[in-house]
Amino acid sequence: MLIAQITDLHIGVGKDIGAKDNEKRLKLVFQALRKIRPQPDLIIATGDLTETGSVEAYRKLKKMFDSFPMKIWPVMGNHDNRENFTKVFSDAFFEDGFMQYVLESDDSRVIISDTMEPGKHGGGFCERRAAWLDKQLKENTDKPVLLAIHHPPLFTGIDWMTAHNDEPWVQRLRQTVEPHSHVKKIICGHIHRPISTQFMRTGITVSAAVAAQIGLDLSPINPDKPDGRPLVVDEPPGFALHMWNNGQFLSHFCVAGKYKVLLPYGKPMTKAMRNVFHVRPR
Repeated sequence: MLIAQITDLHIGVGKDIGAKDNEKRLKLVFQALRKIRPQPDLIIATGDLTETGSVEAYRKLKKMFDSFPMKIWPVMGNHDNRENFTKVFSDAFFEDGFMQYVLESDDSRVIISDTMEPGKHGGGFCERRAAWLDKQLKENTDKPVLLAIHHPPLFTGIDWMTAHNDEPWVQRLRQTVEPHSHVKKIICGHIHRPISTQFMRTGITVSAAVAAQIGLDLSPINPDKPDGRPLVVDEPPGFALHMWNNGQFLSHFCVAGKYKVLLPYGKPMTKAMRNVFHVRPR
């Protein structure tokens, strides 16, 4: 199982921030995904699909999604709007008012959960969502689970883009996931930077964004004293690949765009390649 993750697309229209740039950046990511070998089995878009959550932006997004040869499975982020999304994506999976659903395969399960709280930049995870997720995790416990959400329930070190352990939604998510050891990976977006760490016994990764990235500055920030630090930077668009192999999910972080190939695999490299694989020349 190979799962591609794109996140924080922020597709916009008209005067929406980054409208033209983010469309170009998503096209670059699509070009990169088409070159992946082998091709992913699933593609998940972990939230902030649009900049403002408008119907017009979702129509633009749908055209872009429809142009890609694989189905892209969505997650809700804080820039999204559930009602407007369903007006355009009529086949969206909503239950109890939230975008939450399960993708089954022979060797694993992908569970999409909803951490969007309208009007709030940070995450939310109410008792209803916790009950739904707990119910899903109690089914097919012999299969490993990858859980996809938008907001990382963790301290990131980036002072203005972080969650804290004492936030109620973080505590509730922790209490819901902790009893289930078959949750092997949590994938998130929101931070616009690649991050990898642990969440209890579970590996958790945050993918870089399709849209512009957040500047990396781990020093404290004073909301009353601007210090000139870079908040948003024009780093290349990114995505992640998560591969289920030998009992674990292995994650690769990728960038999209043009770059030179410095060493192709041609005949001069066959001897070195055989040495790598300990294969005798034929």
